[in-house]
Amino acid sequence: MKTVLITAYAVNPYKGSEDGMGWNFILQAARFQKVIAVTRRNNGPHIARYLADNPAVAAQAAGVKFRYFDLPAWTRWWKKGPLLSLIYFYIWQLGIAVWLRRRRPAVDIVHNLNFHNDWTPSFLWLLGRPLVWGPIGHHPPIPASHLAR
Repeated sequence: MKTVLITAYAVNPYKGSEDGMGWNFILQAARFQKVIAVTRRNNGPHIARYLADNPAVAAQAAGVKFRYFDLPAWTRWWKKGPLLSLIYFYIWQLGIAVWLRRRRPAVDIVHNLNFHNDWTPSFLWLLGRPLVWGPIGHHPPIPASHLAR
């Protein structure tokens, strides 16, 4: 069984969209591989509460080790507005790669799962392992023939 390192900015079992996708993808990956999931610290209480309240899910998630990474508190002011949030996330991506590189986790594959744009690359290649990036391509241009006239 391989060990997959999954980084997911948004993971919350109580939410849908990006957060819900992050949660569900990690759980499904754990069915087949060992998973180290790295997300933000603010997701930890939601994950812990959900696992405590749902023993069957906790059993399924037994192969997942959650780790938490945040940028320093003084950087959080960047999370105001779409452009500054994007800059914050980009720096988070770089920070997490450096943080993980120092820890040298024993993993076979790294996967940058969520919160990204198609044009904001991951820095997880710095870990020197095969990299899965995505899902991506989820915002393709709409063909003009599909637009209202």
